[in-house]
Amino acid sequence: MPTAAVAGQGSYPVAPSDGAGGGGANVPFFYGSNLYVEKFATDTFQLTTTAQEFTHNITPGGFLRGVRLQVRSTGGTGGTAAADQPWNVFQSITLENIDGAPIMYPMNGYAYYLGARFSRPWDGDPANRYDTAAGVNPSFSLFVRPEIRHTAGVLANTDARALYRVRYTLNTAAAVITSGGTAPTVSVTNYLETWAQPDAADLHGNEIDPLPPGLNLATLRRHQIFTLNGAGADNQFQLTNVGNELRCAILVVRDSNGARQDYLSDPIRWRLDNRSMGVFSPDEVFNQMSDFYDDLSNGTSQRPTGVYVWPRYYQPGSMKGQSWLGTTNATYLIWETATAAGATNVPGTVEVITDEVVPVGPVPMEMESI
Repeated sequence: MPTAAVAGQGSYPVAPSDGAGGGGANVPFFYGSNLYVEKFATDTFQLTTTAQEFTHNITPGGFLRGVRLQVRSTGGTGGTAAADQPWNVFQSITLENIDGAPIMYPMNGYAYYLGARFSRPWDGDPANRYDTAAGVNPSFSLFVRPEIRHTAGVLANTDARALYRVRYTLNTAAAVITSGGTAPTVSVTNYLETWAQPDAADLHGNEIDPLPPGLNLATLRRHQIFTLNGAGADNQFQLTNVGNELRCAILVVRDSNGARQDYLSDPIRWRLDNRSMGVFSPDEVFNQMSDFYDDLSNGTSQRPTGVYVWPRYYQPGSMKGQSWLGTTNATYLIWETATAAGATNVPGTVEVITDEVVPVGPVPMEMESI
C-alpha cells in the first residue's frame, strides 16, 4: 500500500484515491483521527435507605467508544464493606441508544465489572487500577464500553438531535456498607471517550476516510437470571438471549443470601442445538479461563468466587481464543449441571451475562472474531 509522509513522523499507509483529493490518496480513519475525552456530568449524593437514579445525555461528537464513570466517596465512617464492593455502589447501569433502547442493558455494577474484565481483557482488571478501593469510602473507575477494540463497535455520535444516554442508579447505604456507620457521600463523574471526527484532508492534501471501519459492528451486553436448585438437584440454564454472535458468556452463581459461591458441580455440559460444546468439570472451566486470561495464569488477579467464564473471541496479540459463536433466534443454547451436594442457603441464582456482536455490514478481516 502507498504511504504518505508526515513531517517528523515517518509515513502511514494510504489507499488509492479517485483523484479528487489534493494528494491523490486516502488516509485510513485511524491515522486521521485521535482519541478525545470530555467530562460532561457530575452527580453527588449521600447514600440513604433509598436508591437514587441519574440520567444524562451524552455530549455529541465523534464516534463513541464508551462512558467512563469515575467514582469517589467521602464522609463514610464505621461499618464494613459489603460483598461485591466497590462495584455495588451502582445498583444498575444502562447505556441507551438514541431511541431509548438499551445497548448495555440494566445490570448492577458488579456485572459491569465482570463484563469489563472478561470481555475486554486488554484493558486489564479494573480491580487492579490505581484508584480502586473498597471500604466505607469506595473508589473506582468503570468504563461502560460498547467498543470492543480498535474502533470495532463504536457508535456514531455525530447528531446533536439524536443523543445517547447513560443511566445509573446509586445503591442503598445498607447494600454498600454493612454493620452500621455513617454512609458515604458518593460523587460520580462522567467522561465520554470518543474517536474524533477527522479533518477532510491531512496537511499534505490526502483525503482522510471519514468513518471508522468498526461501525460495521454493533455490540450488546445483556443478562438472564435463573434459579439454582437445591443441593444435589439438576439444573438447566437455557439462554434465550440468542440471535447474535456470542463473544463471551459469564455465569455468576449466588446463594439465597446473594453471596457468590462455587456451587456448580462436575460435570457441566454445554450444548448448542444438537451439538455438544464440551463436558467440563469446574476445575477444567477454571483452567481454560487461566489459559485465556493472562492475569489469572500469572497470578496478577484471582478468579472471583462463583464466576465461570466461556470466552468466544480471539486475542490477536497473544493468538489466543476462537471465533465468535453464531446463533439465531431459534438456537437452543443450554448449560446443564447439578448444584453441589454440600451447597447451603439454596435455592440460589445463576446470572448469565452475555457480550454479543451484531455485524451490520462487511466485517474488516482484522476485526473478525476479536
